[in-house]
Formats: sequence, C-alpha cells, structure tokens
Amino acid sequence: MGLEQALTRPPTGERARFDLGDSGGPRLVGSRCGDCATAVWPGRAVCHRCGGCDVRDVPLARTAALLTFTEVHVPRPGLEVPYTLGQVRVDDGGPLLFGRVRGLAADAELPCPVRIVVSEDGGDGPAYWFEPAR
Repeated sequence: MGLEQALTRPPTGERARFDLGDSGGPRLVGSRCGDCATAVWPGRAVCHRCGGCDVRDVPLARTAALLTFTEVHVPRPGLEVPYTLGQVRVDDGGPLLFGRVRGLAADAELPCPVRIVVSEDGGDGPAYWFEPAR
C-alpha cells in the first residue's frame, strides 16, 4: 500500500480500539507494520517507526509482562486512592502500554505476568486494566 492509500484509511481516532465480539473474550485491537513488525495501540495508518504503509489492524495478546509500577496517593476524579499504575509489554511482540493495575501484591516481583482485562460495560471507569495472571 502506498502512502496515498494509507491516507484513505480511517484516522487513529476513528479506528476500533477494542474487539468486544471476540469468541475468547474482549481484547485490545492495535496495528502491526508488515515492514518492520512494530506493533502499536491504538492502531495507526502509517508505522511510526519506519514510515511504512503496510500496516494492518491486529488483535493484541491478552497477556503481558508488568515491567514497572507505582502506587498513586493523589486523588483523581473517579479513582479512590491509593491506586496502582503500571507499564506492560504485551506478549507476542506487542507494544508497551500504560494503565491501571488491579490486585497486585505489594511484594510482586518484576517482570510479573499479567492479563489484559477489557471492560464490556462502557461506563466511566477505565476501558482496560491489568491483573496478575494467576
């Protein structure tokens, strides 16, 4: 696909970010570059790493490795303190993601395997979060 064709694809804000109808349960949908294999979330029309236009929407793995986390004690509307935020590397060569971590033990060793949980209710809470894989 040439750059002209990439520009006809939906912009990032209009791309599907979640697949709620997947038979294995809801999951994140990103994109992967066919030229350099870089994966991102949310999906893009052009690869941010190599500028390639052979970018395809792909469902991301439901598992990841928690690389770092922090406990937040500053209140934010809709979030009771303390809450935990973390950065994960999605399995299967997926992207780095940042988000809320729920149910993490204080003595968790890193990297820690986690599941990516996608909300189906569409409420005011987070659309996705990470939980330790048990």
